[in-house]
Amino acid sequence: MKIKMVLAAALLLPILAAAPLTVKAEAPYQSYVYDEWDKSKAAPASYLPERTYSGIQAGAGAFSEPQDLFVDKSNAIYVADTGNKRIVKLNDRFETVDIIDKLEWNGKETTLAAPTGLFVANEGTMFIADKDNGRILRVGADKKVQLVIEKPSDPLIPEGFQFKPTKVAVDHAGRIYVLSEGQFYGLMQFNSEGKFTGYFGSNRVEVTPAVVLETFWKNLLSKEQRSAMMKLLPIEYSNLDIGYDNFVYTTTIISKNSREEIKKLNPLGNNVLMGKQGAADFGDKEFSFKQGVKQDTSFVDLSVDADGFIAGLDRTRGRVFEYDSEGNPIAVFGSLGNQKGTFLQPSAVAYWKGEVLVLDTAKRNLTRFALSEYGALVRKATVLYNQGLYEEAAVIWQSVAKRNANNRIAYVGIAKALEKEGIYGEALSYYRQGTDRSGYSDTFGQIRMQTVRDNLPVIMTIFICAVVGYYGFKAVKAARYKRRREVNR
Repeated sequence: MKIKMVLAAALLLPILAAAPLTVKAEAPYQSYVYDEWDKSKAAPASYLPERTYSGIQAGAGAFSEPQDLFVDKSNAIYVADTGNKRIVKLNDRFETVDIIDKLEWNGKETTLAAPTGLFVANEGTMFIADKDNGRILRVGADKKVQLVIEKPSDPLIPEGFQFKPTKVAVDHAGRIYVLSEGQFYGLMQFNSEGKFTGYFGSNRVEVTPAVVLETFWKNLLSKEQRSAMMKLLPIEYSNLDIGYDNFVYTTTIISKNSREEIKKLNPLGNNVLMGKQGAADFGDKEFSFKQGVKQDTSFVDLSVDADGFIAGLDRTRGRVFEYDSEGNPIAVFGSLGNQKGTFLQPSAVAYWKGEVLVLDTAKRNLTRFALSEYGALVRKATVLYNQGLYEEAAVIWQSVAKRNANNRIAYVGIAKALEKEGIYGEALSYYRQGTDRSGYSDTFGQIRMQTVRDNLPVIMTIFICAVVGYYGFKAVKAARYKRRREVNR
């Protein structure tokens, strides 16, 4: 095993050398991980603030209440400058290359009222959620409006519903997903022609003591009394994104049970992102109370990169929580404050060239976070691990564990490599350090099975000899008894 790890290390040296350079800046926030008891433990910073960019620095003039951020496949950056009623496009040097504020629709000029959400498809087609105008616009690269989606007329739409789209995303098949203010039945789904096709992935009504009590009373009341009671509604989504795997990812700003705040919805609208040991628990495990109100994580946006990493933005404490494609925690960074790398009112997050961008509505700027040396190691090891390259990943995980003894994923990664090599005893020890009950149980089962296999020949020989001896003894005893009877006759 050690020889193989040394060889793997030699092969991975060029890869590690090509990893992002160490960022020398200090972080104005605490980085941490959680132990098996959900208590925070100090950890090295995976991301460090590199630089901030304002609208003035970008050459577009000061931003005003910017609400959304998007990075396209060519790494161009789009900012929904809501207060200025425009979309600002920046290049990879954070210079303004275009301002979208006037569009052509049916040969006439139209303007944006309050662009709060945007999405850019592969071919450069832009989808804009123009909230105050109550519409979704599909705009070509020539700034001509190709499609307008307004309030649909459908029996599924509640009477009196006002269409106020705040966010929009489009999957690879051209299906358009819209998040509308005050819509509790899930994402509104439209086809590529703008026709409403139904709701997608509705949040469930959370089971709380109040919900159980109300359900009990409804079973006792009459139909008229039940209709007068307040209706139980699901929690409203706060944002969405389309991953490279074409799954729909969503965030929920408030969850009474603090579960499933981030979801990965399959084509049936079911959540398949359960996280470590199926807990589906995202954000901070520890919380406090302020004036009697629970200060829990409130996700306002998320972004998914090509490797499946998920960055969720928490507005409560100004933190970015990063998870791998399975929902396991990878990094925590950011905070509220006035220093570089902290926020006053974070509103959007996006991956950009292996780094993370965060939009701050109150500061009216973008902050760019770069990977630290530790963060680059964790990311590379995670990618290799998720590809099933456990031995290659174990080399890096060992380096990660030396830098951060509280990184449980590192221990689990090493255990996987040892398990694959059949070194179950050592794997068991690392699974224990990583508090991975499932891995520990599976490895213990392998040890038990291996013990049985190793000792089965001896056990079977002893068993067969015992059976033969037992029946042989009985046969001899029976023969002697028979002879005695014959002699006595």
